Parts: sequence; C-alpha cells; structure tokens
Amino acid sequence: MARDNDREASESDNMIAAIAIVVGVVLLAIAIPMAPKAFRIGFSLGTVGTYTVGDVPECSFRCYTRTGTFVSDDGKVTLSDVHVRNGMPRGLQRGDTIRAFDIGAKGEVFTEAGEAGYPYAVPVILGVVGVAGLGLGLQHLWATRRRRT
Repeated sequence: MARDNDREASESDNMIAAIAIVVGVVLLAIAIPMAPKAFRIGFSLGTVGTYTVGDVPECSFRCYTRTGTFVSDDGKVTLSDVHVRNGMPRGLQRGDTIRAFDIGAKGEVFTEAGEAGYPYAVPVILGVVGVAGLGLGLQHLWATRRRRT
C-alpha cells in the first residue's frame, strides 16, 4: 500500500518535471531569437545619431512620438517616419532633437535616456524562467532516475 502511494507520488513528480522541461524549452525557443535585439538595446549598440521630434510628444507613463527623423552622426543613415521605441525625456516639443541610436529595427530608434522596456525585458525574463524550468526539471529527473543494478 505504501509502495503504491510512493510510486504514484513519484510518477506525479516526474510528470511535473517533464512539464517544467517542456515549458522551459518553449520559453527558451521564444527568448533566444529575441536576444540579439535585447542585447543591442541593453548595451546601446547601433548607429548613433540624432532624432528630430516630428510631432507633438504624447506623455503618460512615458513620452513618445509617432513620427520623427533619425540622422546618423556620419550622415550615412537617414530614417524618416520613425519613433523612439523606449521613451523620451519630458518637455520635448516638435523640432527638438535628442541623441538616439538605430539597431536596424524597422520604424524605431532608441535613446539612452529612455527605458529599455519590453523588447529588452521580455527575452531576459523568459530566458531566466526557461533556464530555471529546464534545469530544475532535468535535475529532478536525474536525481530520481532508476539505476541499473
């Protein structure tokens, strides 16, 4: 009777470990393709230049505009109708300029003054949770494996 209960508990634990592994793999599969963009945003890597505010900034939680123009410092890159993805300082008006960088994301540039936001945070969070799920699931299965005698 006690053996049956132990076996059922073990099978249940193994099922939970298997689910943790699958969820971990899925989360990593989502996070890994997003990681290069997050890395470039997090370390401000990209073409540095100036963003000119194209319309009146809207401010709530953070300030942003829907259109503007980005020109790289060397003049080789000019992007029209782009917006600052991670927010701008308050108080900017149409025609004002701020420092920004382009990482090659279509229609958006980033500032060091803004917050990294979800393009940076999501892959980090999913990656950490994915590695934890995968690692803990594998550790449980390894620790409870049946050894040959």
